[in-house]
Amino acid sequence: MDIQTRELEYLLNNYWCIKENNPILYFKIKNNLDYYKDFIQTKLGSRLIVNDRFIKLEKIPAVPKIYMGISSFTNKMEYVILFIVLLFLEDKPKLEQFILSNLLDYITNTATTLELDEVPNWNVLNHRKSLVVVMNHLKELNIIKVVEEINLFTEDVRAEALYETTGLSNYYVREFKGNILEYTGMSDYINDEFINQNENVGDVRRYKVYRHLVYSLAAFTDDLSEFEIDYLRKFRTSINNEINKYTLSDLELTKNMALLLYDEETKEKFDFPNNKAITDIVLLVNKAILDRIDNNDLTLSDNETIMVSKEVLYRIIKDTREEYKMFFSKYYKEMVQDKFVMEVISYLKEYDFIREYEMGYRIYPSVSKMTGYIPKDNVEQLNLFGGLENE
Repeated sequence: MDIQTRELEYLLNNYWCIKENNPILYFKIKNNLDYYKDFIQTKLGSRLIVNDRFIKLEKIPAVPKIYMGISSFTNKMEYVILFIVLLFLEDKPKLEQFILSNLLDYITNTATTLELDEVPNWNVLNHRKSLVVVMNHLKELNIIKVVEEINLFTEDVRAEALYETTGLSNYYVREFKGNILEYTGMSDYINDEFINQNENVGDVRRYKVYRHLVYSLAAFTDDLSEFEIDYLRKFRTSINNEINKYTLSDLELTKNMALLLYDEETKEKFDFPNNKAITDIVLLVNKAILDRIDNNDLTLSDNETIMVSKEVLYRIIKDTREEYKMFFSKYYKEMVQDKFVMEVISYLKEYDFIREYEMGYRIYPSVSKMTGYIPKDNVEQLNLFGGLENE
């Protein structure tokens, strides 16, 4: 992989590149902007922010997916807290310090004033944990720094801490063209940048097709407009050449799916497969699904998907567990079966292998591209990709 491609992969797989944290990479990216700026602007239609503190590629998807959320967040409360903290930091200049107790009061008062459905109660352990998750996220992105911490907030509601702002909080959220107070659904936010433009022709159609491919794990005909499908079919060769040049991946098109197959060395840990142990189990469930197709126990529809009842999918997951349980980590060996099934289901949904409907689940063809198996001579614990036990 050439140097410029590695730099673009970094921008694609990370929120931003901060000069203070990684000055060598920052200047490499900045000095080579001309190499991939055209791809970012004319193919993805994405905004590239370059200043003397950071470089950020704004990755707005064509269609939002569950896995595009903040990976460490697990509930709505954490998102509520995050944006209130950003409001708190909005007018604070770089290096200004603040204490935890003041922030707690601000979060509670703001949530109450705005009459939000969820107002944090710091006497509740889970609410305190949610705040810690948010603060850790902001620390990882270098938006705040910990100056001093007295006791852990999860253990003591009276804990105190001193933080320092880095001045980057105002760059966390993208700028909007329209009035977001009038927006009523996710599509309003996604399409904000294309206000008063025809999304089915010209530049916007091209942007959306490339975003489907580059910003998603896979794109299905359910997600694509007829105009986007037409563009993919007509220009598949040039699209593949362009994407292969900048990302070292190859475009694969089937009747119902478009996805990029990446060189293994380009894979990031938050892609699928990743470093979570549940990844290994999902790969085995995917293989079990394919085996049932081969045995004619499951039948593909004309659009390469399979509609199954909840009972059928649960049975597949339970059978997979029974067959491979000896290779699982202690965490998954001892997990109650119903909880195990729902955790696998949740992960299958998160990475768009399945979608849930009232009558059951629709299985998508991406399962055929991501499967796993246990070698016959494997006597070790299941660890196909170095998965962590319960992260």
